[in-house]
Amino acid sequence: MPAPGQPAQGAIEERLVPLLEAAHRVWSSPQERRRMRAFGFIPAREPGVLKREWHGHQVRVGHDEVRFGRRGEGELAWRAGAGLRVNGDAYRPTPAGLALAEGMVTLIQAYERWVEAREGREERLRRGHWSTQDRRSLNALAETRRLQRLFNASSRRPARPR
Repeated sequence: MPAPGQPAQGAIEERLVPLLEAAHRVWSSPQERRRMRAFGFIPAREPGVLKREWHGHQVRVGHDEVRFGRRGEGELAWRAGAGLRVNGDAYRPTPAGLALAEGMVTLIQAYERWVEAREGREERLRRGHWSTQDRRSLNALAETRRLQRLFNASSRRPARPR
């Protein structure tokens, strides 16, 4: 049972994993990689990897993974087949894990808003975010808002008994 004010591990993961999987699938397409470069991502030394610094975090998007981390705080990684990891271990909603996940969600949200402002809502939605868990199209902005509500709920203190 999670502590009061803390979301269950599954509540975050059940929304975060499909969002990261869908974002990675979209970000791996050649057309989207051109958009990502316009958004500020640059090629890394590894072939096929784009990187960017985002609010002090290092972000790397490769052929089979997305990594988001900051030196001294750890790294959140989603890898095809391996799932969601924090510092190489299975994701748990610890304060560090939640902070990294929230930062990644904020990046996805900022990117989707940027695409919408640049190309319109229809183009943003047309890009086809979907995951292997659920073949329905995923609205990335709506999912980021849902996740942010979960993060906000996890940071609230439980109500005092009267």
